[in-house]
Amino acid sequence: MSVHWKFVVCGIVLAMSVSSSRAQESTKISPAAELVSAKRVLIIAHRGASKHAPENTLPAFETALKTKCDLIELDYYHSADNVPVVFHDKDLDRTTNAATLFGKTKLELAEVTLADLQKLDAGRWFKPQFAGTKVPTLEESLKVIQAGGMTLIERKAGDAATLVKMLDEKKLRGNVVVQAFDWKYIADCHRLAPDLVLGCLGSKELTAKRIEQAKLAGATAIGWRHDDLTADNIAAVHAAGLKCWAYTVNDRRRGKQLIDAGIDGLITDDPAYMQGLLATLKKVASN
Repeated sequence: MSVHWKFVVCGIVLAMSVSSSRAQESTKISPAAELVSAKRVLIIAHRGASKHAPENTLPAFETALKTKCDLIELDYYHSADNVPVVFHDKDLDRTTNAATLFGKTKLELAEVTLADLQKLDAGRWFKPQFAGTKVPTLEESLKVIQAGGMTLIERKAGDAATLVKMLDEKKLRGNVVVQAFDWKYIADCHRLAPDLVLGCLGSKELTAKRIEQAKLAGATAIGWRHDDLTADNIAAVHAAGLKCWAYTVNDRRRGKQLIDAGIDGLITDDPAYMQGLLATLKKVASN
C-alpha cells in the first residue's frame, strides 16, 4: 500500500472512531435518567426531611442527606429581583416572621427582594432550636444537596429559561430532576433542554388523556396525589412508558398499598421512616 493510501485509510479510521465516540456520548444515560429508570421504589424527601427540620431549608436538606434517600425535593419561586428562592407557599406568613418584621400579612415572596428575604427567620416556627434559619436561594440549596445527593426541583413560579441557564452554568442538567404542576413550563424545559429529566404533577382523576399530555410535554414521570391514585392508574402510566410517583405519603400502610400496586416513587416528609418500610418488605420477601 502506498504512503498516500495509508494516510487515507488512517484518516477514515480516525473519523469513524471520533464519530463512534460522539454517538456513545450522545446516547449515554445521565445519572438522573438512570436513577429515575431504576427498577425499584425511590424514596423522595418532601421539602427535605420536613418532619424533622423546617421545610425547604438547608437543615432539612442536610437531615435528608443523612438518610441516603434517592431524591431531595424542594420548591422555588423568584424574588422581586428575579433570584430563584426556595420556598413552598406563595406568601410568607406560615413559615417566617415576615408579618412581624415587615408589618404586613399575606406578603408574597415575589414582592420581596432577596436582601429582605434573607432577613427573615424561617426556622423558629418549626422549633426554637432552628431559630435564625434563613430562606435559602436555589443556588445555595443545590450546592448542599448535590454534594451528597440529587435534587428534585419543583417549580412554583419562574420561567424555564432561567432554570435551564442556572443548571447549565452549574453543570447540573443531567444530575437533577425537574417537576411542576404547570405542564406548559415542563414543555418549555423539554424544548430548551431535551435531555433534562422531567416530571408532571397533578391530582384528582388521572385519565388516559392526562397521561398522554404529560408524555407529550416531555415528562419521564408523573407525580400524583396519593389519595387519587389506584392500581389501574399506575398500570396506565406504566403502559405509556412513564414512571409513577405518589405524594405525600407518610403512612406505612398506605405506602405498602402503593408499593403493592406498582408505584415507582414515594414522596414523603420522613424519608428514614419510609425507608424502614422498604427494608421490612424486603426482609419479609426474603424469608
